[in-house]
Amino acid sequence: MPRSTAIAATAAVLMLSAPSAQAQAYPPPTAPYLQPVRPIPRIEVNPRLRVQYYRDCVDGYVVEPRLTGPTVVPRMRCRWAKRYYAY
Repeated sequence: MPRSTAIAATAAVLMLSAPSAQAQAYPPPTAPYLQPVRPIPRIEVNPRLRVQYYRDCVDGYVVEPRLTGPTVVPRMRCRWAKRYYAY
């Protein structure tokens, strides 16, 4: 009887360790057409506005009072302005 108990105990140990051995095994390889395809990531591009400064000038003639009498002289008025564009 003691020998049969040793065999039974060994069989019980092997049965209990069998599922953990299966869990550690790698899964069988699958065909490439059966593997799930990952979706292509979509990227949304929002262009920033780029600012460029330029001189906005207005010119013309102005009459100035002088000692010799009214005189027509050229005048130019400039200011910095912004131009926006996307890059």
